[in-house]
Amino acid sequence: MKKSTIDLLKIAEINLLYSFKGIHPDEVHKQINPELNSISWIVGHCVVHFHMVLCQTCQDTKLLSEDVSHYYRYGTTKEEIKRTNPPFTFSELVDDYLKVSEMGFTYLEDLENDDFQQVIFPEINETLMTSIQRIALHYLGHVGQIVMLRRALGNPGYSFVGGSIPSERDRMKQEWGSWWSESKRNFGV
Repeated sequence: MKKSTIDLLKIAEINLLYSFKGIHPDEVHKQINPELNSISWIVGHCVVHFHMVLCQTCQDTKLLSEDVSHYYRYGTTKEEIKRTNPPFTFSELVDDYLKVSEMGFTYLEDLENDDFQQVIFPEINETLMTSIQRIALHYLGHVGQIVMLRRALGNPGYSFVGGSIPSERDRMKQEWGSWWSESKRNFGV
């Protein structure tokens, strides 16, 4: 149970990261329709969800401020997002996600199998395993949005769900990491 649950989240994560590999800096904040969020907001929204579950709830550690969580949370209106500057540059957002991710996965790797059955959200009787499944599905839904947005922007990028085989996932992570190292300075806007 532990391995398959962690693997599911790792598959979702590499697909989220790969969904914006090769994107141009001027595309991350574009809103192609008033009802659609930008790629930057979508990525931030996923970061906040992961952080809320695996850092804040499970480890009682806040790496992101309330302002950041509010800006990217579900329910913040498009009008509020539009009139508020993003709390991070895209580069800072992704780099902070990598820290949040490392903290979350380190925590998960240290758990025992039975820990994944612990209820972490008693108000909805949700276990850690179910919450991780929710994060993974949430990521993959937003990966689809990012793929659609990139196509609409004329820069389709990667659109195949990959990474189910660990060696493939490792290769994808290495390729993405190389791209990010070379490109992140361009996303300081």
